[in-house]
Amino acid sequence: MLDTRSLRHFVAVAQELHFGRAARRLNISQPPLSISIRQLEERMGAALFVRNQRSVELTPAGRVLLNKALLILEELENAVSAAQAAAKGYHGVLRIGYTAAAAYEAVPRVIAAYRQRYPLVELELLEMVSTEQIVALRQQRLDLGVLRPVPIKAPLRSHCLLRESLVVAVPQSHPLALCDRIALSDCDGVPFIGFDLRNAPYFNSMVEEILHHAHVAPRFVQRATQTHAVVAMVAAGLGLALVPETCTRIRMENLAFKPLREPPAVGPEVHLCWNRESDSPLIGNFVETAKHALAAQGPDEHGRVRLPRTARQRRARSCAPRAWRGRAPHRPAISAAPASGCRPAPVPTGRC
Repeated sequence: MLDTRSLRHFVAVAQELHFGRAARRLNISQPPLSISIRQLEERMGAALFVRNQRSVELTPAGRVLLNKALLILEELENAVSAAQAAAKGYHGVLRIGYTAAAAYEAVPRVIAAYRQRYPLVELELLEMVSTEQIVALRQQRLDLGVLRPVPIKAPLRSHCLLRESLVVAVPQSHPLALCDRIALSDCDGVPFIGFDLRNAPYFNSMVEEILHHAHVAPRFVQRATQTHAVVAMVAAGLGLALVPETCTRIRMENLAFKPLREPPAVGPEVHLCWNRESDSPLIGNFVETAKHALAAQGPDEHGRVRLPRTARQRRARSCAPRAWRGRAPHRPAISAAPASGCRPAPVPTGRC
């Protein structure tokens, strides 16, 4: 059985073709080096060098072994480097789940920051609803989850990455689309798109609690699990919806987003979740990178992170007609028929 020490001794002599120089290169004395080469030749059952008083030359067997030994030692160095990199979290694979809404803002910013610091780590991104991510984390099919808060039990840990505001998604053809801001009372009795009670419990309970606290009772005409599905139904003219501010990144025809005149104290959160018992440096590095990437944005007075406005939002804000402010807007004609079971939305009462 060959060992790396014997191979390194052999390579030094084969490259120097001189035992004295090879011994100095290895920082050992010449007699132990000569003994090491002789023992290697005995284990090989073949002479590796032709020695005389003036020179040292490789035999055919020695030349073959030199080529192979160089490859073996190089692979060994690569393996050691890879193992050290993995131990520090610089190399490996991370399986990360995320919700669709988190992909609009939180996930891209965190991934960009992480890839800049750890370019050799392979990231597998899987879109899942929050409840599915929790199951996958417990079954160790995911390493990390970017999700909405759900009841978390051991052995999982969670860190709040992002707090945001709620906005009103409204069809562009709706009278309320002419308002700069919308009051919750404007949603009373109007067709409304809600979140699924079983598959989106976080958003469902938050929206209904906010509406109940404001003594507002819209008519829920449809429910959906994902925020982009809710927004798509709004764009189709089915009704209004309360959605996270990150949804303002969505682009659809007949769709507008309006801030609330009096934002509620609570707002949607995005959490990073992982196994409590995990000691993987890959996970630790990702958690720290995510914290710093989103902390740079800074929270507002309610602890919510204000997301940078998109170009479309900046244009809409600068082009908003000031003549509408402080008085009731003109009611535009609505060509599309209301959805089955829905009545037309009331005209704003001049509080826009």
